[in-house]
Amino acid sequence: MKLRRSCKEVTRLVLQAQDRSLGPIERLSLHLHWRMCQRCMRFRDQADFMRTAVGRWRRYRDGADE
Repeated sequence: MKLRRSCKEVTRLVLQAQDRSLGPIERLSLHLHWRMCQRCMRFRDQADFMRTAVGRWRRYRDGADE
């Protein structure tokens, strides 16, 4: 059970969270880290933005937005 995470570990977990559900300890460790690290919180927001943008582009490309 690891609560303290490095920025590198947090980045990896943020990206993994897009593909799988994180466990309660992983989620807690992310929230604790984000309270102290603005850069990792900004990375999370940027990763969310990129995932949304790519999803919209795929729907546009496939003609689903018509």
